[in-house]
Amino acid sequence: MDPETLVRAALREAGYGPDAIGSALPRIMRILQAEDVRIEMGRSLSRKEREYVRLQLELGLNVAEVVAGLKR
Repeated sequence: MDPETLVRAALREAGYGPDAIGSALPRIMRILQAEDVRIEMGRSLSRKEREYVRLQLELGLNVAEVVAGLKR
């Protein structure tokens, strides 16, 4: 089961309705992806790096692309 399906099921089980899940799920997934970037980098990110990661994820880049951008 992929992470999005798991989070969606957990929110549904916690009693959240479809509207709440639909509006919260994209943000939750970006938070999880940002944590994946931090893990891939192997260190804490600076404030500027965190902002860069947030913007890149909102633009639709995947974790590998964001990590590659940070390593340049």
